[in-house]
Amino acid sequence: MEDEIGEDGLTKLGVAGALCREYEADERAFLGFLAESLQRALGSDVELTYNGGFLTKKTLRGVAFTSGEDRFVLEDPGHGPLKAKMTHVVRGIALKTEAIEIESWLAIVSEIVERKAAKHAAARQALQKMLGLS
Repeated sequence: MEDEIGEDGLTKLGVAGALCREYEADERAFLGFLAESLQRALGSDVELTYNGGFLTKKTLRGVAFTSGEDRFVLEDPGHGPLKAKMTHVVRGIALKTEAIEIESWLAIVSEIVERKAAKHAAARQALQKMLGLS
């Protein structure tokens, strides 16, 4: 991976570290923060799932996106810690789904976001905003 992103001379941003800090501060608030950040960086590739609605308060239940043949999901089960999983999908068929540690999930997701940010100005700006650099 490149040491710098774009022409603005930013060194490797440490997205995983920023995400882990946000996660440790407040898990439930982190889910909303992550959803907003991923939507800015990855756009329409991000899917959000909600609980409630019509007569009850609508709350964010999960964030998911696909990169290559892998689908990444972070869910709020309603109690306890958030749950992260990764599913390998080939031609629309989920072959293997595995639960992974939040920190590992965040590291993988941050690499994907960093790669996209290296290629797309809008993703780079979203990443800078997420990290408080703009």
